[in-house]
Amino acid sequence: MNIREFDIPAQRQGTGCMKWDWDQKRTGRDGLTPFWVADMDFLAPPVVRQALQKRMDHGIYGYSFCPDSMMESLISWFSRRHHWEIPSQSIVEIPGIVPGIYSFIREFTQPGEAVVIQEPVYYPFRQALERNHRTVAVNNLVQNEDGQWEMDLEGLESTLQETGAKVMIFCSPHNPVGRVWKKSELMALAKVCKHYDVTVISDEIHADLVHKGPTHVPWLSLPEESLPPSLALLAPTKTFNIPGIPTAFAVIPRSEVRTRYAQALRASGYSGEASPLAYVAAESAYNQGEPWLEALLDYLAQNDAYLRERLHKALPQISLSPLEGTYLEWLNLGEAGWKDEKPVWEKLLDAGVWLSPGSDFGAAGAGHLRMNIACPKSQLEVGIEALISVLS
Repeated sequence: MNIREFDIPAQRQGTGCMKWDWDQKRTGRDGLTPFWVADMDFLAPPVVRQALQKRMDHGIYGYSFCPDSMMESLISWFSRRHHWEIPSQSIVEIPGIVPGIYSFIREFTQPGEAVVIQEPVYYPFRQALERNHRTVAVNNLVQNEDGQWEMDLEGLESTLQETGAKVMIFCSPHNPVGRVWKKSELMALAKVCKHYDVTVISDEIHADLVHKGPTHVPWLSLPEESLPPSLALLAPTKTFNIPGIPTAFAVIPRSEVRTRYAQALRASGYSGEASPLAYVAAESAYNQGEPWLEALLDYLAQNDAYLRERLHKALPQISLSPLEGTYLEWLNLGEAGWKDEKPVWEKLLDAGVWLSPGSDFGAAGAGHLRMNIACPKSQLEVGIEALISVLS
């Protein structure tokens, strides 16, 4: 695929698009250039669009079930890309990553019980706990002297001892700080969680969006004897920009947990039937979407380098966390004196661009902004110019 195809702007206004058509409802302003929600302003892979068109031409869109070929494509993908052999019997289809987390929390914890999250982190983790009346046990990530975000495992032990938490929601790769955890870090986390008998829910929706250098290590690919009770949540939706036609899966090695979880999903009314278009999109992406993904990663790397170059020259007081995974930049405004990022966020809205305020991801995110760079370079330029104008 020609990488320059990602330069072509996509017209998304007026399509009921959350990213582009929700600005008035969410911010009170119209016509914003959005860098907030984590979907891409790129067309889905050609192979996906072709497969969807062929299925649309069939003309009947009745009830569907997940075909064996879909599961085979998922298993093959993770074997090829991540050297992880997923036993087919361990897979449970779920309605989405976030609904999958909600279902597990409701079934395997009780109101008032503590569940650990590592902030700053994807804010639906906290929402899943608060909306289900669980106690949020926060074990903040910390930054080392090089600005790299790390897990505070000593702090995690203290949190587990103080709260008695038996479940942890883990983000790998991490949204919003862009970390791709090393195997040694995962093994150290597994040791703590196994010692305290903590079940780990590993959200790996960004597993394929990893840049040159680091390697994503699936949580469940660690040696079985090293792991606490665990499940991994997977989906092709972020990778191939198809979140509007979702498919998602939980991988649960322990049969008793898997059976209980599947029963809980059925009890909530989920029958395990996605749209026939969703299966077609996911299967075609997993089977033939690799060249598109490689081109995408090259383009994202160029956008990342360009953003860093421009901000380093114009705003050296603004630091960016290393982008190892995802397409979400994490901008630190603290050294520029902005411990509270909301005034900057408001000024950026006034300048016509919409980023995510860091405090949305927990108190540890204060003084930061999250910026989605999965867009044509010309669109990124609009965001960069606004940042320079507001922060200079």
